[in-house]
Amino acid sequence: MKEAGKSVGIDFTGLTDRSPNTLNAHIVLDYVLEEYGSEKQNEVQERLFKGYFTDGIYPDKNALTKMAEECGVDANGVKEALDDDGRRYKVTSAVQENAQEVVGGVPFFVINGRPAFSGARDASTFHQVFDMLL
Repeated sequence: MKEAGKSVGIDFTGLTDRSPNTLNAHIVLDYVLEEYGSEKQNEVQERLFKGYFTDGIYPDKNALTKMAEECGVDANGVKEALDDDGRRYKVTSAVQENAQEVVGGVPFFVINGRPAFSGARDASTFHQVFDMLL
């Protein structure tokens, strides 16, 4: 994974010594998408990935809130989203629905609404798929 990351400019440091339950991160990303749109959601997602994989930040509720705030997202809104049982149910249901459709690893890529491939891939794989589609 370290080599695959290096080829696309990602430094997988291994500083975080435990695997998180990602539900809270998905709740934050759902909130950001709903309130701020997909560009801000992507910015927050990139910050969360960098925090975990490079900076060694374990994504508990406080860390998730802080990283979202660093991206210009209202911290109180994030805290409310994390405590919102309705949003938690919505996100859990979406995760379960996706799990039924996806057969493979993480990450799993869906392109044009169809399953494409799973697992870490180098940039050339994406170029091949996009070349076929364009």
